[in-house]
Amino acid sequence: MPHVAPLNLDESAEAREQIAWLASATGFVANSMLTLSHRPEIAKAVLGLIRAVVRNPDGKVPQDLRWMIAHVTSLSNGCSYCSAHTFKNGADNGVAQEKLDAIWAFETSPVFSDAERAALRVAQTGGQCPSYAEPEDIAALREHFTEEQIVEIGAVIALFGFNNRWNALMQTDIEPEVNAFLVEHNYKGPTKE
Repeated sequence: MPHVAPLNLDESAEAREQIAWLASATGFVANSMLTLSHRPEIAKAVLGLIRAVVRNPDGKVPQDLRWMIAHVTSLSNGCSYCSAHTFKNGADNGVAQEKLDAIWAFETSPVFSDAERAALRVAQTGGQCPSYAEPEDIAALREHFTEEQIVEIGAVIALFGFNNRWNALMQTDIEPEVNAFLVEHNYKGPTKE
């Protein structure tokens, strides 16, 4: 049960347009945004970051990789809400099921490229605590990504750092549409195998 009940969409008048935009992209109204709507200026700011960072069609990092980074960040944080969402959003945005199934084995699985491994390593360490990312991890990013792309990778990790902490703290309920997707795809949640 959430610590703060989400408003309904009608009660979220100030952020309704932005929440509806996100719902059109995901197929459901996010409880996290309805809860943030108690403070509409915060909801709108977070939705602006979501639009700029992970839902930007002009992003410099491939969309599927942005969602894998978001997923590993959320898994590393142990956020059930965000890891469920990033699993579904990843699948909906081009992440191959075999990559989603092997995400914790990214260091050794042949389905991941060296560039993906470098980004996911930083997502794992940075998702736990930003200072855990070692200089050699950032150096590995530089082998595969431009500075613009490294900034974008960092922005995905930072955005989900906020989202993970917010939703874990509030104990946001996962929406029925997301739960149905998780059951259909035998999702295991944010625990390492």
